[in-house]
Amino acid sequence: MRRILCLFLFLLLMVDSVRPAVRQAVPAKVIFDTDIGDDIDDAYALGLLLRSPEVQVLGVTTAFEDTHLRARLATRFLDSAGRSDVSVYEGPKTPEKAHFTQSAWAEDSPDRTYPDAIEFVLDTIRRNPGQITLVAVAPLTNVGALIEKDPKTFRKLKRVVLMGGSVARGYGNKTEPEAEWNIVNDVAAAKALFGSGVPLYVMPLDSTQILLEAPRQAELFGKKTGMTTALEELTAEWSAATHRESPLLFDAVAAAYAVKPEICPTTKMRIEVDDKGFTRRVSGPVNANVCLVSKTDEFFDLFMARSF
Repeated sequence: MRRILCLFLFLLLMVDSVRPAVRQAVPAKVIFDTDIGDDIDDAYALGLLLRSPEVQVLGVTTAFEDTHLRARLATRFLDSAGRSDVSVYEGPKTPEKAHFTQSAWAEDSPDRTYPDAIEFVLDTIRRNPGQITLVAVAPLTNVGALIEKDPKTFRKLKRVVLMGGSVARGYGNKTEPEAEWNIVNDVAAAKALFGSGVPLYVMPLDSTQILLEAPRQAELFGKKTGMTTALEELTAEWSAATHRESPLLFDAVAAAYAVKPEICPTTKMRIEVDDKGFTRRVSGPVNANVCLVSKTDEFFDLFMARSF
């Protein structure tokens, strides 16, 4: 009897010692909110999330301007990556301008209707309170719609990881901040987000201007997978439209933070969004965790190691 009891206690101790590791292995639940199709970094960010076992992408929501064409692009990209299990949801359209650089590739995706992004996000949060990470790398039109429709449910997000803002550096690493794209295109939504009380992790221009130069592109495209072929085609279309050869991986830094936060250490601060879309660091209660300097080498170690 004593031997049986000792064996039972031993097994209990073994289970307790394994349990924390099992908990850590559970992927974080992520929704990816994107304006894929304008700049090219959204596609690289989505690819990184799809190939990262640390996260489970529950859905892709398209934001800003022609959200339907963005949904078609995201669908084709997911199919190319062998991830048709990830559903795409269409956010509210906004007035369009000539930003879409990858429209031809998107239009080769069969057309269909897409479910509503706002309902999907709110329903997913309700079913998983305190568990959902929203990776927001687009102008904040969807975020504003979520807060306006159901602020109580929005506050049940685990966190928002945002590519947006400019604290001390502007585009081209200028030593003065600028009104950054994702903020300035919906200032009201940005103000609502920074005032929402949801844990907010911000990757601004200060830390996200990481260049994917030609040798790394060649290494990536040389893998010749469905996803890397899609990335090569999209990058070529983006390059032809913008006359630029090397993408800046703004959004991929936010995706990397969702996977491995130590890549972009954050500082607690209070950010105030002004009427012109500037994100000002001010005194007062903390409302954001902001990464001002990312670890570029560690970022590329992660980015290039993933089997795109």
